[in-house]
Amino acid sequence: MPTEVDVMRELVRDYWAGRPIPCPKHAGVKMTGSFVQTTFADHVVLSCPRGESITIPQRPKQIEFQAQQVEGFVENMQRRDRNLCYRCQSPLVVEEKANPTSGIANYTFTCVRCFSFGRWMGHPETAKIGSSPTAGTAKKSKGG
Repeated sequence: MPTEVDVMRELVRDYWAGRPIPCPKHAGVKMTGSFVQTTFADHVVLSCPRGESITIPQRPKQIEFQAQQVEGFVENMQRRDRNLCYRCQSPLVVEEKANPTSGIANYTFTCVRCFSFGRWMGHPETAKIGSSPTAGTAKKSKGG
């Protein structure tokens, strides 16, 4: 079951990618979106033809983190350091899926404020910035 942060990340990701935006409350209905730039609170407004409206803060604008940044998040977790978004210094939500048989973990990091995100998959203990090569790889998401 996706969390609210997961849903918002995917909605704003679809908006910036120019893809159709499915309404989370009405199956089969597509939302329209617009970017509103103000002095202090840029945001994306998504509207459903059935009356639903969602406002998503976008200062700074959502990006996908670079592979080295995401690997750094994994390395920080190994040291028990706190991970913050590189762009707005807000906390990151970490979703972890691990295969106990192989020891391979799949991490998704999402900022709670700008919804920037990154994914990494591999053996967490091998995450070392600057080492070559690592057993883990940052995954480039499809269409993003």
